Amino acid sequence: MIEQKNLNSLQIIELLKNDSVEEKIEVLDDLLNQENIDEFVEPVCNLVTHPDKGIRNSASLLIINHRPEKAAHYLVQLISSKDITLRNLAGELLIKLGSRAIQALIDFNCEKNSDDQKFVIDVLGLIGSSKAADHIIGIMGSSEDDNVILACIEALGNIRHQESLDILQLLYDRSELYKPFIVESMGKIGSPKACSFLLEKFHKEDDLTKYSILESLGFVGDVDTFFFLLEQVPNIHGPLVWPLITSLFILKEKYNLDIPFDDKMKNLLMFTLQEGTPEHKKTALSLINVFSDKEILVESLKFLGDDDELDEIIRTKIYKNPEYLFEEFQRIISNSNDNLRQVLNLFYSILSYLTYEGGTLELSLIQRRNIIYAMSELLNHHDEEVRKSSMETIFLLDNEAALLFIDSMIKDENMWNRLRLVELLEPINNKIAKDALLKMTDDSEDMIKERVQDLLNNQNINEIYPNLR
Repeated sequence: MIEQKNLNSLQIIELLKNDSVEEKIEVLDDLLNQENIDEFVEPVCNLVTHPDKGIRNSASLLIINHRPEKAAHYLVQLISSKDITLRNLAGELLIKLGSRAIQALIDFNCEKNSDDQKFVIDVLGLIGSSKAADHIIGIMGSSEDDNVILACIEALGNIRHQESLDILQLLYDRSELYKPFIVESMGKIGSPKACSFLLEKFHKEDDLTKYSILESLGFVGDVDTFFFLLEQVPNIHGPLVWPLITSLFILKEKYNLDIPFDDKMKNLLMFTLQEGTPEHKKTALSLINVFSDKEILVESLKFLGDDDELDEIIRTKIYKNPEYLFEEFQRIISNSNDNLRQVLNLFYSILSYLTYEGGTLELSLIQRRNIIYAMSELLNHHDEEVRKSSMETIFLLDNEAALLFIDSMIKDENMWNRLRLVELLEPINNKIAKDALLKMTDDSEDMIKERVQDLLNNQNINEIYPNLR
């Protein structure tokens, strides 16, 4: 539009100010291809407040794409907006502007409003430039508002300002409220000095601060810290277990160290799997790549399907230790409620791999019978995918045993499951299988009837039924 109509700067500004939504968006899109938009920054920033979402998005994209330094001067004014959505959008754009927004944020006068001051400090911290450190330290020293001070502490951690460690240490005992935030910031800043300070404070603090210290030690710690954490294993209980496990894992990976696996460590891992947050469970499950323990692996199956990364860890370990799955199959199935489908799919894929891809399927007669029995109990399950997996697994383990449950399979409510049954019956050349196929010629679905009829026509059925014409 701009090039086609050969518009000058004043005409472009007029279009940005007129009432036409379509023209505004078209001009904003055209400006994306301009090398310099400095003369249009003010009207573009004004459009960030426009009620039309399309215009707001186009204006925001233009600011992010060009990152004009002048934009920060206009965007900081939105920090005082009562519209939270607009205020947050301004914050996001200022963060995208990065170091170009720092001076405008520092110059913004918000001394009389603690909420605005906290917001500015948060944005400066997320920009992550040390250029803002002196300003943040100055605010932290002059403010009497705890929320502003906490924002300053957090911001200094986000910008990883080494020179602020002494100030944070002096501030540490000023208030119990500050301690977890100071610990977290020290963890982000990272240095032997911060590590020594946290180790010194650990045994003196309450559980809330200990939790933060344990989390941070994984980032600031060294080999000695790793062994310090190992010494805590017998004495750590409850939620403190989770950051302990996480920091041990981080230091193990960082320094290529070995974590001894004994009953105490096993109990911590089991507790984390059962009670931990998703992220802590992920760490505990990562450690099963180190430890091959049946109880831990069986417990981990409860989380199959929760997270793709966790699934890959679990699958890899189970593929290496399939005997655990076979030995505990009935217990696993009974404990798998929400993720039964995922567990059965994993089991079937392992059986298929061991049967067809060069593996060795070592199942005792009792194990085979127990698995088939457990699967047969699921042939009437409410989930069609569970029924399908059960049916496929029984056929894979023992064709003849599968035919004992053929009546339940034929009555499956799901058409695709019955169609899959036809495929499973096709290679079986005996009377029971052919009887089942003949029954399915009366299926309610034409697709299945036609598939069965074609199959029967291509087989030498007269060998089994010589009188059939």
